[in-house]
Amino acid sequence: MKVLVVDDDRSARDFAARVLAEAGYEVSTVDSGEAALTRLPEGFEIVVTDLDMPGGLNGVQVTQEVRRSTAADVVIMTAFPDMSTAIHAVRAGAYDYLVKPFSPDTLRLAVDRCAQRRRLSKELERERALKEELSRAYNELSRMQKVRDLLGQFTTPEVVKFVTEHPDDFRTRGDRRVVTVMFVDVRGFTPYAAKVSPEEAVGTLNQYFELLVGAVQENGGVVNKFLGDGLMAVFGAPQPNPRHALDAVWAAHKARTLLHFLSPEADLQLGFAINTGEVVAGCLGAKDRTEYSVIGSPVNLAARMEKAARPGDILVGPETARLVQNDFFIETLPASVFAGFTDPIALGSVVGPRDPVQSLAS
Repeated sequence: MKVLVVDDDRSARDFAARVLAEAGYEVSTVDSGEAALTRLPEGFEIVVTDLDMPGGLNGVQVTQEVRRSTAADVVIMTAFPDMSTAIHAVRAGAYDYLVKPFSPDTLRLAVDRCAQRRRLSKELERERALKEELSRAYNELSRMQKVRDLLGQFTTPEVVKFVTEHPDDFRTRGDRRVVTVMFVDVRGFTPYAAKVSPEEAVGTLNQYFELLVGAVQENGGVVNKFLGDGLMAVFGAPQPNPRHALDAVWAAHKARTLLHFLSPEADLQLGFAINTGEVVAGCLGAKDRTEYSVIGSPVNLAARMEKAARPGDILVGPETARLVQNDFFIETLPASVFAGFTDPIALGSVVGPRDPVQSLAS
């Protein structure tokens, strides 16, 4: 710790310098208040100054300037003590007040107390700074969690995770991958909605969406968008999933199985279409409005298939059927031509799982 000793008396100055140097301090000396001020920019932490010195600046004035322009502490020495002088020195900002002559131990203890106080102050300051930093970090994490929770009401946790992990370039992180796409529609909802109140129609539709969203998410899928009285879900993006096709069919089977628990008086059914293939996945849209989605021929075919599904059907494309045939009974349907596709395509219809025990567990 750097200490500056200020005293016009050379013997007193040398005595103080020797005692403090032996105590382990890095000591410099000057013989006047004016000289002391020129040395202050050197970063002394403690200034030990005589009170009465010839020239323009006495010890009180040195103390005032030290406290005004630096963070150093001051210990004042004087051979002519009186109460008013001591009070004046303390009011000027002195940490301690020593009466000459004093023993080496007295000087050393006074400076040690000052040094200890400074160390404690620095530790407290570090702790305060750390607490403030931790508080800022906690507040930022809380803010980010609130944002994630809020976004989670409008999109899926997987998409929120994708966007927050790539905040700077999520719009350009498109890639090609093989996924399974599901389209599902609540069959009979339009005539049902025409017969009931808007509140009842919305409440019923939301019950079906709760069932569908739960089945999709429990089987590793992501609800991509709601489409009127239906929805589109993706399995295998944005998080990779090697069993995306099987999970998609299990999700549809679960929803179809549990359908009878929902509003039997509404007499509504579900029609599913599931297709597997390579798509382009990424955030699509404009600067001010974007969403994570998948595009490509497999998506287009799944949308066409959904229009062909009868109430209660789970239609699957050829690749989906191939991937799940060991787990589900698939009825092969006559090949059909779909808009936008030249060749006829033979779809499959999911009859049920080959393992009834696993069906109950799902």
